[in-house]
Amino acid sequence: MAKNYAALANTIKIEDITSNELNREILYRVKNNNESFDKIFIMEDATGDDDEYIPDDGEDTGWLGYFIGNNKKLQEIHFYNTIIDNESFYKEMSRNRTIKEIHFDGNSSLDGDKIRILVPFLQNNHNLISIKLNDCEFEVEDARQLSLAIGSCNTSLKQIDIANNEMVDGQLVDIITALSMHPQLEELDLSQNGTFGRNECTALSTLLRCTTFQLQKLILYDNNIDDLGMGLLLPALRGHALQQLNLGSNRSITIKGWKLLSTLLEMPKCNLKELYIHHNSIGDEGIQVFAKALTNNSTLKTLSLWSSGVTAEGWSHFSKLLCDTSSINNTYLSNHTLTSLGCSERDDRGGVNASLASNKRKDKQQVAIRKILDHHSHFNMEPFFEWEFSVLPIMIEWFAKASPCASAEYYEEKINRMKLSVIYDFIKEFPMLYIESVSRKQIAEYTAMEEQLQGKKMIEIQQLKARALRRL
Repeated sequence: MAKNYAALANTIKIEDITSNELNREILYRVKNNNESFDKIFIMEDATGDDDEYIPDDGEDTGWLGYFIGNNKKLQEIHFYNTIIDNESFYKEMSRNRTIKEIHFDGNSSLDGDKIRILVPFLQNNHNLISIKLNDCEFEVEDARQLSLAIGSCNTSLKQIDIANNEMVDGQLVDIITALSMHPQLEELDLSQNGTFGRNECTALSTLLRCTTFQLQKLILYDNNIDDLGMGLLLPALRGHALQQLNLGSNRSITIKGWKLLSTLLEMPKCNLKELYIHHNSIGDEGIQVFAKALTNNSTLKTLSLWSSGVTAEGWSHFSKLLCDTSSINNTYLSNHTLTSLGCSERDDRGGVNASLASNKRKDKQQVAIRKILDHHSHFNMEPFFEWEFSVLPIMIEWFAKASPCASAEYYEEKINRMKLSVIYDFIKEFPMLYIESVSRKQIAEYTAMEEQLQGKKMIEIQQLKARALRRL
């Protein structure tokens, strides 16, 4: 017969139902809605923290569920390496409406029956935003009940993390299919769940294409995805709002798959800001493919490439991508967005680190200016001579924009030298245009002065004006 906890709540003494002092203290804090007690870890063994509840054979587990059900301060509940074997706990806990995150970590057997009992909690808690299951073992019924539970979750859910679990074939497909009930999802982690084969890739592709348009973060780390899987996923990834994609440690992907993936970065409406492809056999050929794809990309900030078999030859392609010094125009058109390659900054990589550091500045116009000042000492003005002096004001304006860089003495001196060099080149190429321009300016000034002067002073001004007229 189920215990009527509500009827007994006013008479029960916590000292009588707990077997140890830590559990007793936790019950008090949960019961009294302690402001600072916003998360609880239900664990098999204690590590010494005061938020760890260790289940035993006493009555306190049922009461813990009751107090959690009434609590309005708890935001996270973690089941770490244990599952409470008390159905009353789950039934009572399901009344809670404030918990935002529920975690199952390191459970050797994730009991499907307990998950089924939690369905009312998942359905009715409008504050629940995150479900995480990591390092768990799934029996056939466990995965089925989890799929049903996820499908029944309230639409407040934003994050699903099902990573590094032991599953049999088909279980992950059922879970992915259940996610079709949650178009509002923003983060999805399906890492390290065994082979992510054709069926899993097809199910995920359908989910991305038809449902989860708001998904921002997708983690598929260490799933043994291959070129076929990449081909199935790619159509769904094109044009998606996804901002972070993690395909690290999928070593079955070859250069064929990486070429497919690189096409995402070439799309005008690419939304990716972070792409993690580390711990893969990318090599110099693959790195060249990604460098080419990023030529006109202005969104990707992080491309994680550590432990990918790239040599100095491969890094040279990224060095040119980030700062092409072959001409000032090419330097200006280089990639000024990418800020991290996920590698050790102690590695030289042919000047890549300096360009990445420069790209971290928010003002990308200033980034381009600094790269030009760092790598060029003279503007070749010859291509602009066809516009004669009309382009000179544009060049002067560029130097004005470069002036914020002049906080360093090195830049100030260089800007002044380059400015004088540009003016000199124009005067040298168009000496008569310069003389005419200066002379006409002087004549205008002398004419204005003539109107205000008389006598000897006026004669001097007229002589100066006549001299300027002879130069024309």
